[in-house]
Amino acid sequence: TKRTPHHFIKCQDLKKFCLSNGYIDGYQADDQFLALLQLFHHFGFFAYYELQGVPLESNWVCTDVTFLYKEISKLLIIRFHPRNPQRVATKRFKNEGIIEKRDYQELFKEVGISEETPSEWLLQVLQNLSFTAEIGPGRFFMPMVLPKDHIEIPDCPAVQPLCFAFNFKEDAFSANLLDLPRSIFCQLAVNLTNKDKWDTCPNDSDRSTIRYTYGDLEVFLMDKPGRFEVAVFCFKSFIFSKKGPCPADLKKLHDHCAAIKGDVKEGIEAVSGSVMGKEFLKKVNLQVGFICDCQKGSTHLALLSKSKAGVTLKCTRP
Repeated sequence: TKRTPHHFIKCQDLKKFCLSNGYIDGYQADDQFLALLQLFHHFGFFAYYELQGVPLESNWVCTDVTFLYKEISKLLIIRFHPRNPQRVATKRFKNEGIIEKRDYQELFKEVGISEETPSEWLLQVLQNLSFTAEIGPGRFFMPMVLPKDHIEIPDCPAVQPLCFAFNFKEDAFSANLLDLPRSIFCQLAVNLTNKDKWDTCPNDSDRSTIRYTYGDLEVFLMDKPGRFEVAVFCFKSFIFSKKGPCPADLKKLHDHCAAIKGDVKEGIEAVSGSVMGKEFLKKVNLQVGFICDCQKGSTHLALLSKSKAGVTLKCTRP
């Protein structure tokens, strides 16, 4: 692959080459070929991704990983492009982070994606790498390109965001983990978008605040210094009684909030392990709580603690 002038090779053509040169034989040829693809992908010789619904022989191999990264970067840097987009697809992508299958080739053309790059394959690779999530038939959401800090959550003093933060162990930053931590917020947003009941609202989101609807609830996922925050609000249709919430309403609200907390915690663990390696999860504890009110302007958390007296908040200040 290093000697070919082409940046992309169809898998069926590469398989024929391997058979003709004796690198694989006719016995279980597909299994042998797939093992070779996976091996050389992990060595970094080329890029190969197993794409859902795409047969092996219809897939592509990118012979130059650097070329692929540059192609993806053309999409990521659209936020910093000096001139205004000319095409509708590009304007939509820059303002809402939305790629639509019906006109994505217009977007790719304007940002400079090479004609050599298989456009539909690239669209699927973006999803495979968790850069995008499908939010409807032929409609993909890429939170990484959204504008930053133009969304404000509803002003409601009674609602305190639930916070998720990593507490690093003493030996977390060993020689093998010097690059920690890395940002995983956008991957987390994609992870939640792919879960059941989480409906993304791109028009009401930005680079650090993603708005979702979750059944009768409105959920804001926020990227804050050193932590993620989740704020949950009820739609007016949630509580029907004028006298206040009935026990059934409260149970429904509690169940929804518990499910939201579980989904976010599971998403953070899955994404952080994927981005930073499985060893990362052995070096940290994921803390879940609220900003402690022990002093004005504090940034540390008060964690939920169970005791015989019930559930209380415990300050984590050293």
